[in-house]
Amino acid sequence: MAMFTQFGINATDVRSLCWRGDQLVDWVGGGRAFAADGTEQPARVRYSYRFDAATASPDGRFAVIYERLGTKGLLLQDGRILRELDRSFYYAGAYEYPVALFNGPDGRLLLAHCPGNYCRIELEEVETGRSLTASTDRKPSDFFHSRLAASPDGRRLLSAGWLWHPLNLVMCYDLAQALTDAHHLDGCHNLSSLLNPGLVEESSACWLDDSRIAVAASAEPEQNSVEVDGGPYLQPRSLAVYDVVNRICLRAFQLDEPPGTIMALGKRYVLSLYRHPKLIDLSTGKVIHVWSELQSGLQDGSIISHLEGDAKPPPMAFNAMSNRFAIANRDSITVIEFNDAVLGGQAG
Repeated sequence: MAMFTQFGINATDVRSLCWRGDQLVDWVGGGRAFAADGTEQPARVRYSYRFDAATASPDGRFAVIYERLGTKGLLLQDGRILRELDRSFYYAGAYEYPVALFNGPDGRLLLAHCPGNYCRIELEEVETGRSLTASTDRKPSDFFHSRLAASPDGRRLLSAGWLWHPLNLVMCYDLAQALTDAHHLDGCHNLSSLLNPGLVEESSACWLDDSRIAVAASAEPEQNSVEVDGGPYLQPRSLAVYDVVNRICLRAFQLDEPPGTIMALGKRYVLSLYRHPKLIDLSTGKVIHVWSELQSGLQDGSIISHLEGDAKPPPMAFNAMSNRFAIANRDSITVIEFNDAVLGGQAG
């Protein structure tokens, strides 16, 4: 049984990609929409600003367009502007804008971002704009939040950002607790030192299920010289499966090159997006397939100001509900549909 099928859609000047049901939408490009048969709906608006990235709610109705290395964003509902978003100027030109749209623990659609301070995550109701974490006495730890991602059940939030000097690390927050006490978001809730005893750069992470994540390590050398007795742990150019509830590393293995940004495909596989998309089996560490004809950039952390030309990540989108991945290269969009039956299983 084939693991995937793929097809192309002719499209030029694609500026962002988000899934909305079976359609792909370029929200930065004014709401252009592409159907699987290649039918294109034209843009409805032109934004006179430098927006260059977008993220969408699970149902695709709401989206945030933003400048990846800037301070400005727009929250959209069905293409209409709900309100403007901002983040701190501090090093905004160096690392990715932190923002996520997701269904929270009680099913409400929430927005997570850092509107006032680079190190302070705020949670808001999307439709009303009501802040759920406002407080006058919060004192957030000194961490540059980036690439926010909620667990499938909406109970936990990852932040794959960095701290000075710089060092890329991943933080994990309990959203149920944060909605009761916003001060929880102010701590540095890093992953266990048993996962990363040498302080390897944790370049990205993604949710495999409600309690397990995959963590990618960059090619940078370890910060600490350590000896570890037994147990898997992160090393340069490695991937690990980590249980955030029990705070243990379940599996880890090194690759020939850094994984870069990763996206979960079921519970057993990830897409590694460094240089070319690669399908990796988390139970063996084997690269199952490489799409060498597709260019996915050289991103290896949240700091991307040094990336130019083809090294920048192109427009990409993943639909976790249908296991479909889309990537724009030059004058076409490639859509890869993964077989749900083949992707089933656990990595532990």
